[in-house]
Amino acid sequence: MITKEANRRDIEAKLNTMGDYVKIDYLMRCLKQQLDFDSRRFCLVKLSELYEAKKMFLEAGKMLQGAAPINALDKGKINDFVKSAELFIKAGNFEFADIAFEKAMAYGTERDKWDVKQKKIDFYKNQADEYFVKDKRNSAMLAYEKFLSLNITESEKKTAQEKLLALYGRLGKIKEFTNLKRVM
Repeated sequence: MITKEANRRDIEAKLNTMGDYVKIDYLMRCLKQQLDFDSRRFCLVKLSELYEAKKMFLEAGKMLQGAAPINALDKGKINDFVKSAELFIKAGNFEFADIAFEKAMAYGTERDKWDVKQKKIDFYKNQADEYFVKDKRNSAMLAYEKFLSLNITESEKKTAQEKLLALYGRLGKIKEFTNLKRVM
């Protein structure tokens, strides 16, 4: 079914009359039409917000990653790619997150690239800690392994290794436990 609304203002007005799941369906139908860049970007960002609210982080990240190239400003593109990377990390898809971080860095100055790298470290650390606290052992293990592959400080590295050591022990990963113990 084709929607009648073809610009952002009309789409926004129609959205105010709907529930969340109907909004998702409606916005997906809008994206199948020919829309101007502003309307397309609005639909993608709104979909991302709706998916994030429903904890559908992978879909939210994909929508925001699709909206980023449409952004007129490089700073906006960087912010969109970084946010999509954060959503991919929350979804546990580190490969997509790394791609989004690389795209963000491609648009930035040296200062922007440094900021993106710091956010990358923070996002991985926070997600790993969240998994650890929630006792999601396998997810925490993967997140800490990814975190350790980044350029982090020695104190952060030591803390992450200790938590990873505990996770290996609780998961019964004897080989990894022994190897990490030897390195520490």
